[in-house]
Amino acid sequence: MKTFGEFYREKVLSRKDLEERALPSSSEEVLVEKDLFGWKLRVDGKTAPCRSEVEARFIGIFLEAGMTELMVPKDDDYLREILPELEKMKVRLEQVFEHYAQGIRNPRTREILKQKVYVQLLQ
Repeated sequence: MKTFGEFYREKVLSRKDLEERALPSSSEEVLVEKDLFGWKLRVDGKTAPCRSEVEARFIGIFLEAGMTELMVPKDDDYLREILPELEKMKVRLEQVFEHYAQGIRNPRTREILKQKVYVQLLQ
């Protein structure tokens, strides 16, 4: 199974149609929302506008992984193509993490450990 870092280098950084996005640091759950003006991410009371739902979902996964800068393909069709693999990787990571961290009861400790795991997987 690929790590987030391998996926990002192979599927994203190899593209020519990239746009750099600065992301807020997150200590809470990232929410993808649609309002009158389009799609956005809501995190820690702040919002980040996105051009589409697929872009918001893509960015949200890396935001939850702790990235603060991200290169995003401009082609929504390409994002739609690669997003299922990325979401599947995230679900699998969450399952493995929950299995091994089930004995850790302190929510703060679990979150710190989870962030450290994500950092390792982004390399």
